[in-house]
Amino acid sequence: MTRRWLFLAVLLMLFAACKKEPKNQNNNGGNNGGNTGDSKFTFGSALQSNMVIQRDKPFVIWGTARAKQSVTINVSWNATPTITTADDAGNWKVSIPAAVANSTPQTITGNPNGDPAVTLNNILIGDVWLCVGQSNMTMPVDAISPFLGVTDYPNEIASANYPLIRTATVQSDYEDTPQANFKTPATWVVCSPSTVGPVSAVAYFFARKLNITLNVPIGIIVSSINGSYGQEWANQEAITGDFLLNAIYGSNNSSLYNGMISPLTNLNVKGFLWYQGENNQHDNPANYTKLNQALIAGWRTKFNNSKLPFYLVQLTPFAEDYATTNPPGGDKTLDYLAKFREGQANVLTLPGTGMAVTMDVGEVDNHHPRNKKPVGERLALLALKNDYGQNVQTLGPHFSSWSTTGNTAMISFAAGTANGLTTGDGKPLNQFFFVAGGDHVFHQATATIVGSTVRVVAAPDTPLPILSVRYAFTNAPVTNLQNSAGLPAEPFRTDNWDN
Repeated sequence: MTRRWLFLAVLLMLFAACKKEPKNQNNNGGNNGGNTGDSKFTFGSALQSNMVIQRDKPFVIWGTARAKQSVTINVSWNATPTITTADDAGNWKVSIPAAVANSTPQTITGNPNGDPAVTLNNILIGDVWLCVGQSNMTMPVDAISPFLGVTDYPNEIASANYPLIRTATVQSDYEDTPQANFKTPATWVVCSPSTVGPVSAVAYFFARKLNITLNVPIGIIVSSINGSYGQEWANQEAITGDFLLNAIYGSNNSSLYNGMISPLTNLNVKGFLWYQGENNQHDNPANYTKLNQALIAGWRTKFNNSKLPFYLVQLTPFAEDYATTNPPGGDKTLDYLAKFREGQANVLTLPGTGMAVTMDVGEVDNHHPRNKKPVGERLALLALKNDYGQNVQTLGPHFSSWSTTGNTAMISFAAGTANGLTTGDGKPLNQFFFVAGGDHVFHQATATIVGSTVRVVAAPDTPLPILSVRYAFTNAPVTNLQNSAGLPAEPFRTDNWDN
């Protein structure tokens, strides 16, 4: 009996030890979830000194304290203190009334009754954009392995003196369930030559154009991971709530949303930027369209704003098989990336969306092209027109209609998109127009700019009549057809054939 009771006592001690929960802390006192109710005062981990908070919308401040502890929040731009009481678990949350843009540094102070105050400094009020995706969103301004640096990166870094731009880069974190706080807080930094190097180049060039144009503070939160899949960024309800998406993506979803997006959902933001797709490029394009639209709807729900803008980046030209063909260069007839880009474009049937076309800035042998400034600036043009009311051009030549006479097809573009139709580099038009007749076999044609249209003449071996025209509808055509605004023509096809 003695041995039996001793054995049971040991089991009870082990069980009690496993039940104990460690306290969680971060560098501003933020709690990572699982508060025991007796934690010291903290701000939520997304709230940091140097941050930008979203103008013209209420500002939610949250954190932890001791259970039932009274907490007073003072913000320097509003004279009225806000008082709340932590709940039984020690969690608290307040909402501060909306404020206009303010470039003067502000403070946020939390005063927990009986404990030392905590202050966040150098806060600006402006617009906050959440920038998400995989390696092309991660790719920094500087040459930091494995990336080669953006075009002319030494001069870009040297000139990056923009103190009204603030950046925060979220640390990688795959989680099984949605998190309330980051495991490692995303430290906000002031943009300068000494800090811009590791920052996402696309996000930086986007923020720079907005800041220069609008002269208001711009905050960019970069939440990206190399080699990540779209379904990992969608919240779980977006996947499991749809039978098809759950069947296709249900076994590998939401872990990056849980760890790297969920902790931000208390924040108001201006909108989202999205540069992802390389890891999904072999998906059925229609499935990716549905996935991306579900992701957008899910994020809008989680951020409690059904109209948040969402701007995505089209995948650049790239020959995945560049090094495996003889001679090197890839099979120039492959078109699965063209169909994937078509799937990306179809995302735009969802309101409040836009796409930056990148057919002119790719590198055939490099999935991470260095010319990132046009990408960020084209995203900024979408925001400037749609969200800030600026009179700017956002679209390159966009196919609208076509007609045929004998061996010739005339391509027309949407009104206003093909003004000043030209080539971007002053060289002859890159011949990426292909036509097919009744055999559905595509032959390279001869294309010529005629005013705001393009004349396409079929090759002699093309069976007539012409039944389809395709432009830049292969994996890796780096194009040079653009309008007077320097925006490239979007790929298109006039057919819906399977080949």
